[in-house]
Amino acid sequence: MEKAPENGRPNPLRDWLAWKRRSRVNKTMFVVSLAVAAFVTAAFAWAIAFPAPGDFARYLTFYWIWGLCAVGIMTGLVEYRTRPVRRGGNSWGELFILFYLGALLIATRAINLFLFHG
Repeated sequence: MEKAPENGRPNPLRDWLAWKRRSRVNKTMFVVSLAVAAFVTAAFAWAIAFPAPGDFARYLTFYWIWGLCAVGIMTGLVEYRTRPVRRGGNSWGELFILFYLGALLIATRAINLFLFHG
């Protein structure tokens, strides 16, 4: 178990990240997964704010960005597989990025279809 913070209060985010116990591969895959999720979220938020129905080039671009979700899921799986061992810990928090990327995979495909129909 990690040393308690000096103020005596636990920090759930720090405990969940367990950055000091992570391997280099695990840290890399976590950062890549998070970066892909942030990029896809930002790109589709921009596309929702500025839709362009019938623009095939933009549809193709966002179709490619949608494909990044699959890359993010693969890196998230590697991150989950190489996670540090936690005794008696709950893995739901560690699976959050995979659930989020899976939801992005489904939602952004539907958004792409509706934004650029025509």
